[in-house]
Amino acid sequence: MPTRPPNPNPLLNANKCSRLFQGWVSPLVSKCRKQGTLDISDLYEPTPDCESATMTHKLETQWFAEMKRNPNNPSLIRATIRTMRWEPFLIGLILVPNEIFNILQPIFLTFLMKFFEPCSAMPAWHAWFLVSAIIFTSFFSSILFNYEVYLIDTFALKMRLAYSGLVFRKVLRLSSHAFNIISSGEITNLLSNDATKIEMALFFINYLWLSPLQVLVMILLFWYYVKQVALIAIGYTFLLMLVQSIFSRFLLHFRNNILLVTDQRVKIMSEIIKSMRIVKMYCWEMAFDKKVRHVRRREITQYMYTLMFDSIQMLFSHTYVNVTFLMMYGAMWWFNIRFDTRFFAIASCLLGHLRLTVVEFFSAAVKDFVHYIAAQRRIKAFLLLDESERDNRLLSRSHSELANKETNEPSMPKTIQTQSPKVVCNLERALWEKNGSFFLKNIVFDAQPGDLICIIGPVGAGKSSLLQTLTGEIGIFDGKVRMHGSFCYVPQESWIFSSTIKTNILFGKPYDRTLFRDVVKATALDTDFAQLPDKENTLVGDQGVMLSGGQKARVNMARALYRNADIYLLDDPLSAVDVKVAKHLFKRSIKSYLADKICILVTHQIQFLQDATKIIVLNNGEMVQYGTFTDLLTSSSSFARLLDDIHQFEQQNSIELHQQLSIISSTDSDIDGEILALSKNVEIKQKGKVKWHVYAAYLKAGFGIIVGLFVIFILSSLREALSMFSSWWLARWSDEESYRYQDLNNCTSLATNNNHTEWSMTNKEWNNHRNQRFYVYCVIVLILVIFTLLRGILSEFMFLNAGRVLHNK
Repeated sequence: MPTRPPNPNPLLNANKCSRLFQGWVSPLVSKCRKQGTLDISDLYEPTPDCESATMTHKLETQWFAEMKRNPNNPSLIRATIRTMRWEPFLIGLILVPNEIFNILQPIFLTFLMKFFEPCSAMPAWHAWFLVSAIIFTSFFSSILFNYEVYLIDTFALKMRLAYSGLVFRKVLRLSSHAFNIISSGEITNLLSNDATKIEMALFFINYLWLSPLQVLVMILLFWYYVKQVALIAIGYTFLLMLVQSIFSRFLLHFRNNILLVTDQRVKIMSEIIKSMRIVKMYCWEMAFDKKVRHVRRREITQYMYTLMFDSIQMLFSHTYVNVTFLMMYGAMWWFNIRFDTRFFAIASCLLGHLRLTVVEFFSAAVKDFVHYIAAQRRIKAFLLLDESERDNRLLSRSHSELANKETNEPSMPKTIQTQSPKVVCNLERALWEKNGSFFLKNIVFDAQPGDLICIIGPVGAGKSSLLQTLTGEIGIFDGKVRMHGSFCYVPQESWIFSSTIKTNILFGKPYDRTLFRDVVKATALDTDFAQLPDKENTLVGDQGVMLSGGQKARVNMARALYRNADIYLLDDPLSAVDVKVAKHLFKRSIKSYLADKICILVTHQIQFLQDATKIIVLNNGEMVQYGTFTDLLTSSSSFARLLDDIHQFEQQNSIELHQQLSIISSTDSDIDGEILALSKNVEIKQKGKVKWHVYAAYLKAGFGIIVGLFVIFILSSLREALSMFSSWWLARWSDEESYRYQDLNNCTSLATNNNHTEWSMTNKEWNNHRNQRFYVYCVIVLILVIFTLLRGILSEFMFLNAGRVLHNK
């Protein structure tokens, strides 16, 4: 995989002004505008404090310290708080002057409105001063808010990286028993879903303490203008905050249920994809399709409950200003309390701002924090899974593949001894699980450099389990196993990742041309390279050439040889290749290349046993025989019978392997009778804008294009129109109140300079007029609430149905 060229981050050299106004990112924006798109090579390198390794190390250090302080019930939240310290709060302090400016703006506006009132005696310079103050506060409020968003979003992203890195490093330490408990799909879900919850929770977390302070300021301002009527707005605001807190409990419950069902669905899908050949072979598509649909229906049901609460919260948020005005104006109408345009102006500005910060941001903060609580519980449960005991097996290291500098694991031993490599095994009892039925027992041997120890036995005898015990994947209950030196384990199931063959072999090690060439020849890959389109630089995996099983096995073997470890644990690497290639691998790789290494080989091919230094015979997890080939053959008849059984088993495997290879093709290579299955998938990358037919397909998957357009555009437009009309209605009513009371205060110019007739109404006519204004406003707000609720429910269920339909396709 090509590496990204270095692109230094200009933020490192940016001045304070550029940081405040985000000017350092202008070259990237300009480049995007000219090119139309951005490539990964165009992006800047992360700053040192945004490196994943840096943040992961900080969080991991606190997590290990928390585990030492509270081994029975460690808290991931406490470890997170100690990692973050006061940084989110200090970033949130930027919002304090921002909120002060936002509150001052409507106050300045009310004073400015006096200049435009009839009979006003305000000097012009006062008006110009107020206009300048409004512009100043608006400008710096915007600057401070966006700068705070940038800082908190960057910090939230760093914490997400820390959580993802913590999960990744835990995966590297998991024991085999833990991998039987958790699936790869669940781990993927932790990284793609749960780790993002900390980012979302931190984005609005400062509003958990800022929103109550804003409510207190609103109490003081409203009390100044309307006295007791302010209690209505305050009470409704606190009621919404209480309802959101109650809703958060239900959302937490539904969130936990969704995560459980989603894990189950992902696990089932992962198993189906891995076993797709078997599913196709036995025509089980419909049966598994019903199973997946059933789990998906359960997941959608939980989402439906969540969306109902989301729709109600959306209703409270979008109608907060209108409902609050209805209650406040209704109280003033009922008690015949005077109000004017200035009150409407300041109330409209403050309630609009409170709707954004208290109702929406505070609601999002509560909801995201609840989601984070559920997510961190799952991550914590994953972090507490059993770990491999490989570090207890190793007494020294001289190579970097397991070094602390790559994983930053505090649990790794740091003392490097100079003792010569060796393996000492005095195993009395080892089990996968404490209550497991199968276990290894009575296995005693040792190995020195240059030794080749072959492990044989019938199927299920525990050969692979013995190697995994040596690596620390299986726990030892009695006895001990020690390995001096670095080791390399070659599993029976070969694996590659999506990149070039060269990158798969190097696996992070520096490139050594001579070493690489020797490894390729030892594993018989040079012949394959001659037939591949780009030699060793050929892409393999999902986006490249599809290798056969034997080729994967040899790439696996080449990766191990390139590590140049002291001890090699080989779990039947010769089973996936034909006889000629197996003979070449054994002669060139195991006997020649690893001649001075400790090599422990599991095999079913008896023709190689004569070259073994010692042979371990396992049966039912117990070592029944141990010695050289000659000694075992002359001293035990059971060993000869075992060789016959293994020979028959190997012949059957050879026939099956030959049949599999003949299905694909054959080559003329003298050493390779395998198949080169070239099936290169060319990745198609589309650039530009998203086509309209994509949106149309999504709407069609929901409730259809017509209904989708009605929900998204018609209902939204009607709701916005009603909201604007309600504001206009209140503004006109407030103007009428102003003219009415100003006329009563003997401002005679109203009668001659304007067409307003409120001053000439009798008290009865004025009361009837106010009643009409209030009743019409009640109808407007009622229709607005219905439209908002209808739009919220229909849109949420349309998106849910679209997800269901697209998932089933």
